[in-house]
Amino acid sequence: MAGFRLGLINPNTSVADTEAMGSLVRAALPADAAVVGLTAPGGHAAVETESEHVTAAAQVLALLRLEPDLDGYLVACFDDPGVHAARELTAAPVVGIGHAAYLSATLVGRRFAVITTLRRGIAALEDGLDAHGLRERCVGVLALERGVRDQGGADAVAPIVALGAHAVEELGADALVLACGAMAATAAAVREELGVPVCDGVAFGALTVHALWRAGLATSKRNAYAWPVG
Repeated sequence: MAGFRLGLINPNTSVADTEAMGSLVRAALPADAAVVGLTAPGGHAAVETESEHVTAAAQVLALLRLEPDLDGYLVACFDDPGVHAARELTAAPVVGIGHAAYLSATLVGRRFAVITTLRRGIAALEDGLDAHGLRERCVGVLALERGVRDQGGADAVAPIVALGAHAVEELGADALVLACGAMAATAAAVREELGVPVCDGVAFGALTVHALWRAGLATSKRNAYAWPVG
């Protein structure tokens, strides 16, 4: 079997985010896997509002069309913009890091908390939990009130640890979900501080795409994800 080729789709305009997530993905995948980083050429430097989500979804489709022959795709934005539409455009597996993070949390704990960037995004995340049938497993969606662009640097870990400690000790979370691709680099440090699973969806999402490909599971082209007409 030829080596696996993953399209890492970053629907924001930050090449630094693409490179940082690419490093995590390459470390997780087999050595012979190739990771093609795809960064949105237009749109926004961070996806934090509903209008930005819509723009990001359009960027996801445009980036997939640029590289239509890869073995699988990871949509590296926690709101999973455009994932269902992307599945209409390819038979390769398409996974969003948000759904992947939730799945991983349910496999390592009974109840989890979600730590996100801004309070304004809580409602959309709750809608996503409802869509995945996981609202009852979530003890709370907690906001740092720090934007996506504030998730890098040496001071990024402490606020997540503080909020995570509250979720574990006061709300009863067994695991934490970091609801931002830019937070993925902090997951190991937060896990070490709190002693609970910290799920970010980037590495696990890439491994999920690889597992689907390795198992020969393509996106269905019947009914919901049939090829677009016209």
